[in-house]
Amino acid sequence: MNSLHLGTCNLTLGIACLAIGIAFIGLHAVRDGRSAGSNWSLAAICQGLAWILAGMRGELPAALTIWLPNVLLAANAALLLRGAARYTPAPASCLFKPQPWLGFLLAAALLFAWTSHGSGHLRTIFSTAIRLPLLLAAIALLYRHAPRNGRVILCALFGIDAAWSVLGAVPGNPGLMPAGELLRGALAILVIAAQFRIESDNARASLQSLAEALELESLQLEKTIEDRNRDLREIATTDFLTGIANRRQFMARTEMEIERARRYGHRLSLLMIDIDHFKAINDRFGHPTGDQAIIAIGRHCATACRRSDLAARLGGEEFAILLPSTGVREAEIVAERLRAGAQALQVKHEGQAVQLKLSIGIACMGAGDTGPETLLARADQALYAAKHAGRDCVRYA
Repeated sequence: MNSLHLGTCNLTLGIACLAIGIAFIGLHAVRDGRSAGSNWSLAAICQGLAWILAGMRGELPAALTIWLPNVLLAANAALLLRGAARYTPAPASCLFKPQPWLGFLLAAALLFAWTSHGSGHLRTIFSTAIRLPLLLAAIALLYRHAPRNGRVILCALFGIDAAWSVLGAVPGNPGLMPAGELLRGALAILVIAAQFRIESDNARASLQSLAEALELESLQLEKTIEDRNRDLREIATTDFLTGIANRRQFMARTEMEIERARRYGHRLSLLMIDIDHFKAINDRFGHPTGDQAIIAIGRHCATACRRSDLAARLGGEEFAILLPSTGVREAEIVAERLRAGAQALQVKHEGQAVQLKLSIGIACMGAGDTGPETLLARADQALYAAKHAGRDCVRYA
């Protein structure tokens, strides 16, 4: 003797399916039937309502406890198929239009209403005839298009549901009363659980892909920021025309070298360089040729420097070279080499050579040099003396 009561099983399973379907569709991002999960949640709700109504047989009118549950089971099968079709790349539009399914449910309602006072086994046969093709079509779609991480379990669950529907239609088969109903309830719950796992795996994979994309974008952004910062530093410290240091970088470096020379007792020299008769070059040959002369002298100064030295353009045609650990005699040798080498530079205007000459002033750091300004001022005085001595010469303060 079976200890389980069919009505109690129906009510219990109905409430469980209804609760799980409502909970899952409440958590689901798409609730309007545009995903497999939302359709299968609605299918569980229909299944739950059908079992609840069937469990109240004898307490409600026959229309609500006999034919309406069968209509809800037909709707359950339709929603299972709609959910399976959501996995197809290009699902048939007729599967998702409401009109065909409303007509299908209306025909099922009329069929079950016609048999509501007849044999219960006849209603079971009609229910199986309606559900079985839909379940088989859903299995075919799932087998071809469902994700690999849930394809086998979904096909198995739908297949068990279809097989149990067929067994229930066999005359004299007691398997559905009531242990079979427990199995069908478990199937409905397991379908939602399998879909939840699929969506969780997909969400996890999407989050991982998003995290990797964000990490890559972050690395690219860091590289872009680093490149921009490097460009900004270059703009802030480099003369745009010659590519050597500008006045700002030169003053900062000179202050640092003065402090180092004072601390360790090293020598420090500074050259002030000016292109002779530069205004005449601009007036005679034009400003583009004047720019070529500035570029040539800037490169000439840079090639004369050691790795520890610093060449800079202070402004206009005026240049400077900082010589750490260098005394006045060594600085004079460097200055004479610069002056003589400038005359060999190749700057031409329309095939005509433009002769370049330099006046250079030298200053060596002394006790009275408290910062870059005083050292530059003394080098500038020496440069002024070179100009008054006839240009194209070297003088030191």
